[in-house]
Amino acid sequence: MLFHFGDTVAEIDAEATRNYYLNHNFTNDCVCLGCQNFRQWIKFCPPEVREQFQTMGIDDLNWIAEIIPFGTKPEDYKIHNGMLYGGFYHVVGRIIENGKNSDRKLSENFGIFIPEYTSPSLPDFPEPVLQIEICAYIPWVIAASMENYIN
Repeated sequence: MLFHFGDTVAEIDAEATRNYYLNHNFTNDCVCLGCQNFRQWIKFCPPEVREQFQTMGIDDLNWIAEIIPFGTKPEDYKIHNGMLYGGFYHVVGRIIENGKNSDRKLSENFGIFIPEYTSPSLPDFPEPVLQIEICAYIPWVIAASMENYIN
């Protein structure tokens, strides 16, 4: 299936992606508070975010290969109603047409893009591998303090 990321076009095999994750039982299990918050937020994320990932074969947002909670200034947290996160998923796919930008907004505070590089993929991940990066402001939803992330 073809997907548009800005003016970049990618072909993604959603079924091959879905089959990989279902057969490898992969879940990101980092125990830091930032990652715990992301995993808890997944339960409440906007439906349009979940649906867009499902069309690419990512049925569970816990299948993220890497989560990166960035420190966020208090005023930015208030403006965006959340803390800045990065991270990435791997899908089976390839670029069909390179554009000047590869950004795709899924909701007001959640965007994805295709980077120019691909980090090492998960074990036995089928070729070709395409990396989908996230750039999102995620609200703090766990009971633990977020003081180490707001600076």
